[in-house]
Amino acid sequence: METNAEWEARCRRCGRCCYEKIEYEGRVYYTDRPCDKLDLGTMLCSVYEHRHIEKAECLALDQAALNRGILPADCPYVSELVNYNAPQLCDESEE
Repeated sequence: METNAEWEARCRRCGRCCYEKIEYEGRVYYTDRPCDKLDLGTMLCSVYEHRHIEKAECLALDQAALNRGILPADCPYVSELVNYNAPQLCDESEE
């Protein structure tokens, strides 16, 4: 079992998990809207240590969240999951 530090070390700091997502008909879609707490220069959360307090909709990266399909397929947190159903990019021009 990984320690918290080992788990956190998996993150590449790409910031893609910090973009707004919508769920539609059982699928998760990414939008082009970043969380207002994401520093776009560093791609780091500006309130990381308190993110679940500052932003209630920020999900902890636990097994339940991973099972919901909220992370890109190439994310180290899910890259080893078999049959992982990664989110798709939302094309809002089709709405």
